[in-house]
Amino acid sequence: MPIYTFRSPNGETLRQRMSIADYEAVKAGDKVLLDENDNELALVFDPGQVGFVLKDGVSGGWMSKAQKENQYRKKRYAEMGRRQRDHAPRTRLVPNYGGKLADKWSDIQDHVHSTKGAAAASTYDKVVAEESRGS
Repeated sequence: MPIYTFRSPNGETLRQRMSIADYEAVKAGDKVLLDENDNELALVFDPGQVGFVLKDGVSGGWMSKAQKENQYRKKRYAEMGRRQRDHAPRTRLVPNYGGKLADKWSDIQDHVHSTKGAAAASTYDKVVAEESRGS
């Protein structure tokens, strides 16, 4: 329950726990709070110490939920990587130029070098290097 601040007619301030429903009744004037001398207490706006505490409950707190999520994601990432390696088809680039198939990327590079020049042929360096490593 929240703690509210009240002021008595003699200027003394009192702090009292009260339910929100009781607070609304006091604020609306439906309920009157009295001190021990039967003087009416006035409600005072006093934000005081606004704060809250996050605690681990039955289902865990914010930190434990984030740690659980990170562990789950790490495990799931490894599992999905394994599934992809085991079940996804391994495809490779088929050497072709202009829709016409060739036996090797180096053949296409030679053709491009003779027709388009060295700059265009250099774009095939990566696939030619991979092809020579694989052979």
